[in-house]
Formats: sequence, structure tokens, C-alpha cells
Amino acid sequence: MKSKPSIKDIANMVGVSTATISRYLNGKYQSMSEETRQRIAAAIERMGYQPSNIARSLRSTKSKTIAVLMADIFNPYSMDVLRGIEQQCSEHGYTIFICDAKDSAQRERNLIEEMTAKGVDGFIINTTGENNNFIKGLSLDYPVVLIGRKINGAAINTVAVDNQQGIDLAMKHLQQKGCRAITFLTPAPGNISPRIERIATFNQIAASEAFREITCHCLEMAALESNALQDRLRRQLDTRPQERQALITANGKLTLHVIAALNALHLTPPHDVLLVGFDDTDWAPLIRQPLTVIAQPTYEIGLTAARKLILMLDGQKTRKETATTLLPLSLIARETT
Repeated sequence: MKSKPSIKDIANMVGVSTATISRYLNGKYQSMSEETRQRIAAAIERMGYQPSNIARSLRSTKSKTIAVLMADIFNPYSMDVLRGIEQQCSEHGYTIFICDAKDSAQRERNLIEEMTAKGVDGFIINTTGENNNFIKGLSLDYPVVLIGRKINGAAINTVAVDNQQGIDLAMKHLQQKGCRAITFLTPAPGNISPRIERIATFNQIAASEAFREITCHCLEMAALESNALQDRLRRQLDTRPQERQALITANGKLTLHVIAALNALHLTPPHDVLLVGFDDTDWAPLIRQPLTVIAQPTYEIGLTAARKLILMLDGQKTRKETATTLLPLSLIARETT
């Protein structure tokens, strides 16, 4: 006996997400082109799809579950954020599904599809930056809160940090330490808002009158392979060997690779080069030369994001009441500077 077609079958035929099909069936066409609507209608007619009233009634019942999608769960940033989310959700009787996108846009989309099929009530997302339109569409049907990474032009509640303040703190600290050359090491920015903001702020401060006597470079690291990173650092530091130099690393994962590369080059902070990292990881104060960091309030980010989402789920805040909450950063000075 032939099984009845499902929303997923329609989505596969049209080449869109199941969330898009769900929006169509519920008459929510705001982010949908006329061509897409016609293709969906044709696919529904061709396959003889009939919406399930049972499924619709189940969707209208709260499951008390929340999907939490992290771009990279093994990034040092992620674990503390998750602690904050879990604490707040547990206090309010919500269970969370923790999902790791592994920095894959396709995996992120698949996980969102899986979580909608499970009937979660809402989403907290640290996005890969490659599914912006998809997540905008998701937010039309589900309460969504973004953490860390923003989506420009989206009316989605977001909890992030003041990246401009973070770079400003790092550069002024290194200026006060007498540095004559500062290099900012960052992964390629892509569509990831914190990277874009940090690079833009670094370049803006570097071009300011206050830093005209300091040589500043921004280096985008396409790969973190050990030998390539060592070679890049050696060449960069050899450009001004007689001057007091400094490195700023854009996240905890990159910081670890940079420390390993400096060790391989027999360079020791702060004697050979000063070093400031983003993220106050558990290991930052414990390494041989404890690391000076720009500390993100990671636990508070998770706590605040979960609080925002729960307010939406409990009807105390509508999805139209969107806002971006920026939390402050702080500099913790240790031995590497």
C-alpha cells in the first residue's frame, strides 16, 4: 500500500525546506516569492497531499522542549553559553536538544528540519552564517533567539557582545604597554557578524590619529595547519624584529593554535611578543604564561538568550518585540602582556 505523501516529500520535490512548506500551508507568505508559491501548489496537487489535522493539533500543543543549535559545540565559547541556557531552561521546566552544526551550513539546515519534526517550541541558534534567509523564514513560524552572531535585516531577538568595545580594550592595552606593531589574527569573516565587526573595528582604530605611530596588520587565517601558521607568524614578526610587537587572536580556538605555533618557534610571551586572546577559557589562566584575554560573559549570554525565548514562549513577549541585547566585555590582564 502506497504511503501518503508528507511535508518532507513536498519539500524535496520543490527544493525548499519543510519550514517553507509549513508556512505555505498556514498562509504565511511574507518571505515567499510568487514563483515558490505556485511551485508548492503544483507539487501539492500533483502528489495529492492532504494536511493532517492531528499533526496540526499536536503542533499547537506545547512540548516544553527547545532546540539549541551551536555552530561548533567544541569551540571554548560554546560550553559556557550552553551552561547558561540549560540553567535558565531547567528552572522553567524546559528540556533542551543540544545540536552541533560542526560549522556546516547543510548540517545546520538538516538539524533545524529535524527539530521542527520533533515539535520543539522554539530555537536558540548560534548560526554558521550561511543560512540567514532560511533562519529568517524559520522565525516567522517559531520563536527564535540568536546568540553571538547576528543576521542583518532580520527582526529576530539576538544576544551578542559589544565587539567594538572588545577590540578597543585590547588595542589600548597594548598601546599602553609600548607596542609599536600590533597584528590581529582572525579566521576569514564570511557572514559571521562578530568577525566582521572585530575586523572593521581593528582597521578603524588602526587608521585613527591615536595609532598613527603604531604599525597595525589584520591577517585572515584561512587554515590553522601547524606549519603554515608557524611560517605566517615568523614572517609577520620578522618584519619589525627590533620593535615591541603584539598579537591579538579573535577566538579561543585560534589562540590555542597560535600558542602552539609560538612554542614551536621558541617565542615566549611577553618577552618575544605580547599576546591578547578573545575568550577567557578554563585553560587561559593555567598555561605557563597565563593569558591576557578579552573576556566574554558567556554564561550570561546563554542565560539571557534562554530568558528572552521563554518570555516569548510564555506569551509575555511577542515575536514582533525584537531587540538586540549587547553585553559588555572586559579585559583581564595576565602575564602574556
